[in-house]
Amino acid sequence: MNRWPALLISCLVLGLVAGCGGDDEDDGKADGGSVPTAEQPAETDATTGGGAAVSMKDIKFIPMDVTVKVGATIKWTNDDSIIHTVTKTSGPGGEFDSGNVAGGDTFEQKFEQPGKVDYVCKIHPQQTGTITVE
Repeated sequence: MNRWPALLISCLVLGLVAGCGGDDEDDGKADGGSVPTAEQPAETDATTGGGAAVSMKDIKFIPMDVTVKVGATIKWTNDDSIIHTVTKTSGPGGEFDSGNVAGGDTFEQKFEQPGKVDYVCKIHPQQTGTITVE
């Protein structure tokens, strides 16, 4: 009879360990889509006018480097639960600053001049990105 508590504890531990694993490909989105990694190219998106989509996730812009055509729009989506910004630091064209972008919110910016544009999250200065406008 003394083996029952040990057996019960073993079963509970095994159940917890098995339940803690997860599918590495599931990002928790309801649509089953995945968040691109920093190495993946930006997705073109009809809602951005042939531009690109960038995720703000884990204090990174994903992808970090994006190339678009002149006149294209980039749409940033905050896929984090913390606030981010999208703030231009250098490059051609006018200045832009998204202000605070809360989790789940988006910011869009159109790019009218060719060149390299650098940007940052003002809240997380290590979170940087580059846009090449061709």
